[in-house]
Amino acid sequence: MSLPTPKILLEHVAIAFGKRPVVQDISLALQEHDLLCIVGPSGCGKTTLLRAMAGLIPLRHGRILLDGAVITRPTPRIAMIFQHFGLFPWKTVRANIEYGLSVQGRRDEEGIVTRLLEVMGLFEYAQCYPYELSGGMQQRVGIARALAVQPEMLLLDEPFSAVDAITREMLQGELISLWEDSQRHRTTGVLVTHDLDEAILLGDRIVVLSNRPGRVCLDFKVPIPRPRTPGDFRFHPAYPQVRRQIWEALHNNHAPD
Repeated sequence: MSLPTPKILLEHVAIAFGKRPVVQDISLALQEHDLLCIVGPSGCGKTTLLRAMAGLIPLRHGRILLDGAVITRPTPRIAMIFQHFGLFPWKTVRANIEYGLSVQGRRDEEGIVTRLLEVMGLFEYAQCYPYELSGGMQQRVGIARALAVQPEMLLLDEPFSAVDAITREMLQGELISLWEDSQRHRTTGVLVTHDLDEAILLGDRIVVLSNRPGRVCLDFKVPIPRPRTPGDFRFHPAYPQVRRQIWEALHNNHAPD
């Protein structure tokens, strides 16, 4: 029986800035509703690869396909959450979340924005401005804004790195809940992180990139079944071996035997 067409497919992708290679010969296939976590040392091209998947930067070689169609420019089918929120300071929380819909000329006929305000614990702050919110709340707004357009692909660039440890765990838990929401089973995700535990907690698959130019040196499925929570996934018997695999791949820049 043939496998379904991957939701997103990277074929021998290479990216360079001028003559300086950033990532080289990366091939990956991701099925619908998978959540892939990419880890690697600083400067290995994780964010660059994510931006290329969003159609924001060109490739030197290879191609990236969404449902079999080559990505050449940004598309409303793909949403990206940046590390530093990217909120409009002159817009309220509700207006920030509605922004993507308005750009696409869509009306919120299903009450998506109100539902996300409730799910993300932002309902009572709907008329506030970003400067009135904590860093964690601002990031919730950023996540809600990306989800409001109901993207087929969600790209997350270290979305929790700018918040404290307690807020980070809360946001991780909220992302897990959103991912397991039956209404979002068509969303496929790629998350870039430096945090090994975050990758194990959130990912269905983990890819480790080598030092620049980034290449895939480890690609495996996380053997810890869902549902997972920030409070208990470290107690699973497979956790120590999974973390050791990632660490060895990062340290040696090749997949361990």
